[in-house]
Amino acid sequence: MDVILDSKDGIEAELKTFTENRAKFSLKRLVWLVRKIKVKYSLVTNAKSSCNQNCRIELQTFDHRLIEVSITARDRRATPEMGLKKVYKHIQRALNKTQKYGRISQYVYA
Repeated sequence: MDVILDSKDGIEAELKTFTENRAKFSLKRLVWLVRKIKVKYSLVTNAKSSCNQNCRIELQTFDHRLIEVSITARDRRATPEMGLKKVYKHIQRALNKTQKYGRISQYVYA
């Protein structure tokens, strides 16, 4: 599982290690299904509320599905946690559908 981080204003080393560890921990049960995770941080400039940190998570599975989630929160540490929780639910739903209909891909076990 590859974790790729991106930000326009740069990422501190502490935030980078936090995000990588958080992604690996939250997806540890389904790590065999995940190929690549891209996390992109950005600021929402004209936010009317105090929530101005945006985190976009793109996840690619072994059967070449692309799952995208975007979350806005107050600080940069809360956004990946909430986003990864949503991603985990989407992966579980996709896995349950493939198991229900018997269409799990051949790339999962390769």
